[in-house]
Amino acid sequence: MALNPLAWVRAVAAAERLFRLEEKHSALIEAQAKEIQTLKERVAKLEAREEVLIAEAKSAAASAASAVASQHVAELARHVGAIDERTRRLGMNPD
Repeated sequence: MALNPLAWVRAVAAAERLFRLEEKHSALIEAQAKEIQTLKERVAKLEAREEVLIAEAKSAAASAASAVASQHVAELARHVGAIDERTRRLGMNPD
């Protein structure tokens, strides 16, 4: 049973369309793979920056806490000094 020439032409045309579609799909898949790789690299960089920001935030919080504690200690020292001075004055005056 022989195929007629028109059927052969249609079959070849269909095969050519399939090959062109395969090439387009391969190019699209390759482009998407590159884009995914680029996004993965970007996420990795963002995660690294996030870790740096967290470390800097912790350092800033520790520094602020230290400054607040130092301020309170200085305030207490000033009050203790004032009380000590009053005590000395009271001890020196017989009144």
